[in-house]
Amino acid sequence: MTAPASSLLPRWQEVTSALSAATTLTQIRDALRGFGADVDLTHPDDPPAPCADTPPDTTTVDLQVSGAAGPLTACLRFPPGVVLSSVDHALLDAVPSLINAALARTALPDGGRIKDREAALRAFMLLTEELGDASDPDALIRIADRGVRQLLPGVSLAFMDRAGSGWYVRFMSGNSELDLTRSAASHSLSNIPSLDSAVRSGQPIFVNHWNADAEGLPHTARYRAAALQAFYRDGQVSGLLAVGTTDHDTWTELEKGVFAAACRSLNLALSRAWHVQQLAEERAALAAFVSFEEQVLHTTDLLDLSTRAAEVLRATLGDVDVTYLEARAGMWTPVMSGQELAPDVTDLLLPLTAPESVVPPQAGRTLFCPFDHATQAVAVHVTPRGEQTAGLLVMTNHANRDWTERERSVFRSVGRSLGMALDRAAKDELLRTQNASLQAQTRSLEAFAQLSADLGAQEDRYALIRRAQEVALSLLPTGFAVYYEPETTPDGARLWRLKSQVGDMGNPELQRIVDAGLDFGRTLNLITPWQTGEPLYQDSYAQDTDGLTQAKGVGATACLPLLENGAPAGVFCIVQSDARTWTPADRSLLSSVTRSLALALDRARSVTELRRYSAELERSNAAMHGANEELEAFAYSVSHDLRAPVRHIAGFADLLRKALSSELDANPKATRALNIITDSTAHMNELIDAMLNLSRTARQELHVGPVDLNDLVRGVQTDLGPDLRGRSVQWRVSDLPAVQGDAALLRQVLSNLMGNAVKYTARRPEALIEIWAEAHPHQWTVHVRDNGVGFDSRYAHKLFGVFQRLHRPEDFGGTGVGLANVRRILARHGGSWAAQGALDQGATFSFSLPRAD
Repeated sequence: MTAPASSLLPRWQEVTSALSAATTLTQIRDALRGFGADVDLTHPDDPPAPCADTPPDTTTVDLQVSGAAGPLTACLRFPPGVVLSSVDHALLDAVPSLINAALARTALPDGGRIKDREAALRAFMLLTEELGDASDPDALIRIADRGVRQLLPGVSLAFMDRAGSGWYVRFMSGNSELDLTRSAASHSLSNIPSLDSAVRSGQPIFVNHWNADAEGLPHTARYRAAALQAFYRDGQVSGLLAVGTTDHDTWTELEKGVFAAACRSLNLALSRAWHVQQLAEERAALAAFVSFEEQVLHTTDLLDLSTRAAEVLRATLGDVDVTYLEARAGMWTPVMSGQELAPDVTDLLLPLTAPESVVPPQAGRTLFCPFDHATQAVAVHVTPRGEQTAGLLVMTNHANRDWTERERSVFRSVGRSLGMALDRAAKDELLRTQNASLQAQTRSLEAFAQLSADLGAQEDRYALIRRAQEVALSLLPTGFAVYYEPETTPDGARLWRLKSQVGDMGNPELQRIVDAGLDFGRTLNLITPWQTGEPLYQDSYAQDTDGLTQAKGVGATACLPLLENGAPAGVFCIVQSDARTWTPADRSLLSSVTRSLALALDRARSVTELRRYSAELERSNAAMHGANEELEAFAYSVSHDLRAPVRHIAGFADLLRKALSSELDANPKATRALNIITDSTAHMNELIDAMLNLSRTARQELHVGPVDLNDLVRGVQTDLGPDLRGRSVQWRVSDLPAVQGDAALLRQVLSNLMGNAVKYTARRPEALIEIWAEAHPHQWTVHVRDNGVGFDSRYAHKLFGVFQRLHRPEDFGGTGVGLANVRRILARHGGSWAAQGALDQGATFSFSLPRAD
């Protein structure tokens, strides 16, 4: 990790020297031009300067300062092409204080005070140079102490560290008048208004007329004014610089500027030191990890592993106590003898005292408790074993401070290493019981066997793909797996869509691009295996392959086509974080995984289709069984109970008519009664015929094939021609789809629905019958609507029952079996039916059939 490059730092000393000698506005402008920028210094006493056109790509920085005559602005315009880094902006943030000091000189007569200010500025330059040469935070604080006391004679300086919710004094000037040093050595400072204000503002805070009682610091009563500046690291407050004086009650503008500038210089130096420290901590963590890995490489004994972990931590971090707790008889017990925990530490671990309370997501976590929660600072690492918790690695220190970042990093590293060593030990133990060696090829074969078993027990398509990704990643170094399928957008564009991902890309921008979809033809890593049917391997990913300039963190790639029924269905990709050579074993493994996945997908599809077919067959068998039972009962009734009585009634009515033929002319009532008998027997025969037709519909074998509904509608219209003579009927028939079904039976459906529409519009002077279809994802829905007499919607559920009619027979003829026949035919086709209507407002009958495409 390196600090950002600075284009202004080489000129910093020259500019600050010029500003320290400036006593006029012109000299201040000339000094600022030393940064290589055009400078406008707007002051109330100056005439307005003409504004020149600013070229494009010009970087402009406005510095707000305050002079004796009021506020003014120093505008710096850097030439096009000059890019200011974060260090440059930090340097520029320190300039207003120097300008304020120079402006203060412009308001004073020449004399000794100017020389004092020049001496102070030279001391500030020296402070800046000294801070630039040191990298240890403690050394930087001591340098700042000397510099600030030289710049502001008579002050005392204290630097405090943040720990939890309080502050602890890290350093104090040798001339300190504070009893606070002694009291703060063992107690934290908290709820101090001025300190809290400095943290909230992030800017220098100047407290005139210091009130020790109001601040809650009675030991600071001898001080009359204070200045404070909080420092931040990684967005969190980490320290605070406090300066106090016993000489005067208020700060001058010059003193404020000097303090602010010194704090900015110290902040830059501390940031650089923290970066260096972070690199050192990372190296120390890595060294600890390597050391521990080397030590535990050939051991699987738990006591030996935990002992070595403790030794590494003590050797790396110094005065710390380390113990390892294992679950025994439902409690956490130290593995190493003589490592009992202090009572307050045990209290901190109460949430973890029962092993079963550590749920799988907590496994592998590291917890740090600051020392103000107990007499010691405590660190706990939860070591996993599969989905269970293996134990707790616990570290404590007796120092009155929180854990440093280095200590945290080293502990995490050793904790992870111990967890991996324990996991390896568990695997070694399992493999020893099976008398097998831990060889890479053996692990691959075992994992492949497990993959085959998992795939054989799963039917969900993307669950199968995800499992294959997990297995492939488990046998390779760190990386992630992605699976793509081509997709056509509504506007016709073709994209590669991410359908399954295992592992984190570690690059949010790349993840966003992939989630949005990749260009189908431009993404060569995908289109090449898709078109050729062959895998594409890259030992080191070339960004121009797919045009992804944001592909940071992508090392080696392997993209294999996933074939289904011999045709490509998608592309299976494994991405490694670093470049690596794909060995023949790697290629063989990935090819085996994709072939096994393809077989599993084919099997899953076949099983799903077979299950669906079996379910349909079971439904059909159940329906057929029920229909057969009804038909048997119906046939018996028709044969033995209905036909004979009807024939007898009709026969005897004819005999009566013949025997009374001469008398009937004189007896119209008798004639009418005989006519009713004759008509009723005829109607009864029609009902019997309709019921027989209904039974034949249930038993008739389906002859399924493509059926054009347009042809059926035209045929039914022809059949209905005689019923339309003398009537005005308008047909509105939209283009209808082709479906799969029995043409003869589906013709009966349309004949019944269209016939009813003709019948129930007979009283309309202008009849309108509309027929159209709607497409749905899995079915077609056909509607037949008329403007006839309609029906009461409350009784719509009765319409498709046998002999269910909603109109009087004398108003509209019929048997009440037609719609029941429609229901049976549609049920045999796997379809559905519905009716909507209102009295005297027409009716709409609808039926749905599965789509054939």
